Amino acid sequence: MEAKRTYFPGLNSLRFFAAMAVVLTHIELTKKLLFHKCHLWLKTDDWFIGNAWQSIWRQGPPQPIPWQSPFVTFGGYFGVIFFFVLSGFLITYLLLREKEEHQSIDVRKFYVRRILRIWPLYFLLIILGFFVLPHLSWFVIPSQQRLLNEHFWFNLITYSLMVPNFGFAYLMESVPNLGQLWSIGVEEQFYLFWPLFILFSKKHLRNIVIFLVVLTAIKAGAFIYFHFLSPAIKGDADLLQFSTADIFKRLLSTLKFESMALGGIGACIVYYQKSRALKLIYHPFTQVASLLALPAIILFTPTSLYNALYLLLSVPCLIIIMNVGCNENCLYRLRHAWFNYLGKISYGIYMYHLICITFTFQMMDACFDMPYEITWVQNLAIYCISIALTLLTSALSYQYIEKPFIQRKANYAIVQSGEKES
Repeated sequence: MEAKRTYFPGLNSLRFFAAMAVVLTHIELTKKLLFHKCHLWLKTDDWFIGNAWQSIWRQGPPQPIPWQSPFVTFGGYFGVIFFFVLSGFLITYLLLREKEEHQSIDVRKFYVRRILRIWPLYFLLIILGFFVLPHLSWFVIPSQQRLLNEHFWFNLITYSLMVPNFGFAYLMESVPNLGQLWSIGVEEQFYLFWPLFILFSKKHLRNIVIFLVVLTAIKAGAFIYFHFLSPAIKGDADLLQFSTADIFKRLLSTLKFESMALGGIGACIVYYQKSRALKLIYHPFTQVASLLALPAIILFTPTSLYNALYLLLSVPCLIIIMNVGCNENCLYRLRHAWFNYLGKISYGIYMYHLICITFTFQMMDACFDMPYEITWVQNLAIYCISIALTLLTSALSYQYIEKPFIQRKANYAIVQSGEKES
């Protein structure tokens, strides 16, 4: 008889919504990169309504900011943070169960499972992004293509070594259609040490809390130190373009290990059935408050706290995950079959969406010569075609590329998880 599977219903639906938040943000960012005026993308300093109101008093009324701009601009960042928290929650829960049932953790098999799930699409995207798409005009973002040409080998090496966040910190968005891969690299870096951390920990909840506090303190100290040192530490301007301190701060800001550790804390609370904490987290007021907290954080957090924003977002994300996945009395259970399927293909949605968005813009521009100011009909067409192409590509990828590897991955599973693949 097959051992009981670990499965949290509803989490696939959350994956889909998080992936779609990234898609919507990148449609608006692509408008900006291709110089269309009607984009909703905001500069960092304008992301927060609080800062916009402050600028009124300092400089007079700024240009009107559409009410949806902060949510559109920040939706992708929120989606990525959500994935980090969810990843930490699921991975930690499965490791805890494996350690309890087998008195150990097979770290080699853990790595093999991650490789089979993550690497096929990751390296397929690298092949496409570096060697195929740059030669096809309908997939080119000119400003990014120029940077890719200038720093081709540096980018190729960092992406191939699973450290794309290093390239991201150094050059920002310099590889067309592959900007999303930085977060995949961060997750893989987290997976390198996390099973060992759980294996050699005895009091898991306490040790994860300590890890979270220590890492947060170290990063806060580093940010403060480099903030004051930034004017004094400069690299070769012709070579680096940014100060060494700025590059180091951006690299630190990509390492969202704290979000994954928070997910691990939630996994411990659920796994060890910490009743007091669960009673508070499952309370209807907490459920509603966690939903309301997300737009409030986006709108009213000042720019001075921007580097800590992912921690602020991670807490309500964790509460939502724990309620949807574990609370039978959750106010928003999200267990519809369609959402469940779309969540299954969400990895493909995340990986392919930039390619589909770029293709849509270039196709529309070639066919209809889109003006500087896109009409609402063209805008609607861009959204519909981009999303439809992304979903279709992801569904085909899941069926014919990912699924064979997922089925092989089951051979290395110590603890069976998720829905059984037929």
